Amino acid sequence: MTGLLAQTNAYIRDAERQSKDLKARQDQVRRPVQLIDQLLQELEELNLKGFKRVPMAYEPRLEEILRLVGPVRSLADDLANIKVKVGISKLMDALFAVEEALFTERHGPAVDADVPSYDNTLYSAA
Repeated sequence: MTGLLAQTNAYIRDAERQSKDLKARQDQVRRPVQLIDQLLQELEELNLKGFKRVPMAYEPRLEEILRLVGPVRSLADDLANIKVKVGISKLMDALFAVEEALFTERHGPAVDADVPSYDNTLYSAA
């Protein structure tokens, strides 16, 4: 009986460790996504006001995003555009790409929109 209790305790400890690891990975993704969302909103407002380039005041936050995201080879081109004095739309595109990569890391790949969905326009003979 002691063997089963010890084995059950080991399973429980392993499950708790896995849960903590998953939560830590999700928390690592959550902070950059929050920063990116805030920046995207502000950049959209700047764009609507007629600004063409990202102001220098955004540099600290952009550096923080780069630090949090870290080097991701698949996003090298997008990460290169996360800087000030670049066009607002170019920075927004780069931020959207980074955010999508973070979502994919957190939740897995998105459902492919090109795959045809179930056709519910068929009628039954009844």
